[in-house]
Parts: sequence; structure tokens; C-alpha cells
Amino acid sequence: MKIKTLTESEKVTMKCVWDLGDGTRLAHILALANEKYGKEWKSQTVSTFLGKLVAKGYIEQYRDGRYYCYRILISKRTYRCQELARDLAFWDDGDINLLAEELLDDETFTAEERETLKKAMR
Repeated sequence: MKIKTLTESEKVTMKCVWDLGDGTRLAHILALANEKYGKEWKSQTVSTFLGKLVAKGYIEQYRDGRYYCYRILISKRTYRCQELARDLAFWDDGDINLLAEELLDDETFTAEERETLKKAMR
């Protein structure tokens, strides 16, 4: 399944939805975006981004009493895996060996993080 790319603002909004989980509301997303990501967004701004995420098929909106809530349709893992594949295709021309070298480079991660990666790859 090919998913649509996200703008940076849509990505922050979607990350908030993933962090908060299914059933989250605009007010919670707004608070998290402003607190955790240093945004100074207003409700209408977040509402616009949520509408775009609905249009792109990442979430669906439903009503719960007097509030609109959001249900996740594309998981964070699915998104991240597709983004990694896109980066591999673009930056490394699909060469997985180049990506592995970059992941294991001492400028990318600490020695401890690289060991964790090596263990995870086995």
C-alpha cells in the first residue's frame, strides 16, 4: 500500500495522534503539539492539519457526543517503514549496504546504539 507523504506540520500533528492513540480529540492534539514540539498553534491550525490527514487517509474523524475524535488508519510503523524505503530509494539509490554503513557510522549513533542495532539485525 502506497501512502501519501506528509508535510512537516502534518507529520507533527500525526505524531501527536499516534502518541495519544485512537479516540483523541483536537484539544489534546493541540496541547501536545504546543508543549512537546514547541508550536504556538491555534485550534483552527490543528483542525486544518487534521482535515488534511483525513483526506490523505491517515485518520478518520467521528463524533463522540459533542466532540470530534480521531481514529488511526495508518500505523506509525507502517508510515516509518515506508519513509525508510523512500529514503533508501532516494538517498542510496536502493543500495541497502549504503544505508547499513550509514546506520553503523560513528557519526550517526553512539557505540552503544550501534551495538543495539547490530543485535537487532541478527
